[in-house]
Amino acid sequence: MTRAWPDLLAVREGAENARAGRRSSLLLSVSVAMVVCVIGVASAMEVSTIVRAEQRWIDDGAFVFVVEPASTDAGAAIDVRRCDALSQVDGIDAAFSADVTDTTGGPDWAPGTEATVTRVSPGAYDFFCLTPPSRPGVLVSVDSATTSGIGAGEAVRFVMHDRGGSSYPADVVAVLFDGASVAERLSGTYLLPDAISGSSSQCYVRTDPAHADAVKSYVADALTGETDVPPLVIPRLADSAYRTDFADAYESRTLAFGWALGSALLVLLWSTAQWTRRGREAIYATFGVHARARVLMHLAEWGTLSGVGAVWGWATAVCLAIGLGADTRVSLVHITAHAVAALATATGGVVLVALFPARTLLEALKDRS
Repeated sequence: MTRAWPDLLAVREGAENARAGRRSSLLLSVSVAMVVCVIGVASAMEVSTIVRAEQRWIDDGAFVFVVEPASTDAGAAIDVRRCDALSQVDGIDAAFSADVTDTTGGPDWAPGTEATVTRVSPGAYDFFCLTPPSRPGVLVSVDSATTSGIGAGEAVRFVMHDRGGSSYPADVVAVLFDGASVAERLSGTYLLPDAISGSSSQCYVRTDPAHADAVKSYVADALTGETDVPPLVIPRLADSAYRTDFADAYESRTLAFGWALGSALLVLLWSTAQWTRRGREAIYATFGVHARARVLMHLAEWGTLSGVGAVWGWATAVCLAIGLGADTRVSLVHITAHAVAALATATGGVVLVALFPARTLLEALKDRS
């Protein structure tokens, strides 16, 4: 009777097989690296595309509400104090009042670029994530700045023209903002932040996905005036402007289970390699390598080869994905996740292959006779 192999000896033998395999060992390591790299890069690029499309949607005002009076009567308006106070409410990122005036204005060096002047409350700076200048400022959309030639931070003398035909200058500092998140009627105007009071024609409120529904209801109640008629709370984008459910797009993406295909390929390659080594397995079985020792031997060899290949493939995938323009955080998370999932599943397949009974040399010779 042969003596069973100690566990430590089985592990050492598996590691030695990985070293002695040469071309076959190199092939397995390269295969692991390719699976980790190719699937990881493809997944990172796919998810980055979804993430960026969603971010563009958010930047365009996906969670911005425009509040307007429900009535078209001349006296209907939004209370400025209540609107500005919304920025202190949990779940609301920022809010500001806006009142479109009859005044037009523009830089004194470009008389043909006049546009409507809109008075806004100082909360507009927080709404657009901007730092207020130390001097009086004017918020200019990027598109308007391109037309008028105004630069960010530039001291500008604005010439105002009111309805009565009077003109007066105002020295301000230009602050550029992305007008995508506000209604079209504001994006083409010059916004003058000041401490407005009384009433305004609009109130802009920015929130986040977790609070959007609750904020919509809360804002309608908070801005209901003395007439007890709730104002209109209109989403800046009625639905996804891209007609895409981003959560569904992420869950149903093509490569969501790319790791499963990769692990299947690795298990198939490992099984083929073990089939070509069945003579060696017969020798081990003859010298007392039982199922436990065989599993440990296979795991030691697989762990050595797959570990080298995984590190190689992961590093290559991260560098390649980021170099191709994928989001850094997305690349790190998804390449790592796919690598771990693929290798963990493939390791289970390696164990199953090792548990397949191995014949001794005598049994193999008997089958040939």
